[in-house]
Amino acid sequence: MAASEATIAGLSDRWAEIVFEDEDAGVEAPAVDDGAATVAESWMLVGRFLTQCLIKVEYMRQVMASAWKPRVMEEGPWSFENCTLLCKEVKDGQLPEDMVLDTVDLWVHVYNLPVGYNTVPVLEQPGNFLGKFLKIDERQMKGPLKAFYRIRVCMPVDKPLKRRMKLIHRDKSWGWVNFKYERLHTFCFFCGLLGHSEKFCLKARNSTMTPEQYPYGVWMRAGQTRGPRLVGEPWLLNADDPPIRLEPVGEAPENPAVEEQGRTE
Repeated sequence: MAASEATIAGLSDRWAEIVFEDEDAGVEAPAVDDGAATVAESWMLVGRFLTQCLIKVEYMRQVMASAWKPRVMEEGPWSFENCTLLCKEVKDGQLPEDMVLDTVDLWVHVYNLPVGYNTVPVLEQPGNFLGKFLKIDERQMKGPLKAFYRIRVCMPVDKPLKRRMKLIHRDKSWGWVNFKYERLHTFCFFCGLLGHSEKFCLKARNSTMTPEQYPYGVWMRAGQTRGPRLVGEPWLLNADDPPIRLEPVGEAPENPAVEEQGRTE
């Protein structure tokens, strides 16, 4: 074993001195001719499930095919067996294996905003406090003061969920702004991280706190419970199927219940 490692190390040192000038020359990709027919958009996504459990791949394909139809990015987050799917669109010129999947876009309900503070500049603050503010639900910006406001936030999955934020008022007094999350899948009631429950949390196991004392709970979930849907769609392609050209679609479909059935919000 030692002799083989020494041989490999010696070859590596020799190769390091060799320069392949022709490989460094580079080849420039041709420009796209606007007058010629271009390749149809593929809407390619790359993703991973936020779980350490095994995924039933074929059944997952059928479930997600029923869900997507095929516009997906604005209606997430998506899940399979209550495991959050982290996904991003692969743009022209990108390599799927280079995509970093460490965030998820969530709709967040912002509660307890004082009168006169329901403006976009104010609502951007809790969005950036949680992660990265993306947009606000414009339908809620008209009319009287609402019980809560919806903001879209790009949130890191390696940090605990936040329950509330201290908002300093214009007169220098302050109050708490509270959060609830739509389509919040498996997360830990003890540490607040997405991707596992308190039953599998090492910190929870080593803690003397009882489950009733955990800082997180089901009350952080917002939204409605949905029933089951049919699984599978005819547009789902198999590996040996020829490519098809997708026609433009109208309004985005309703996000189905690919999350845990029977869950109480």
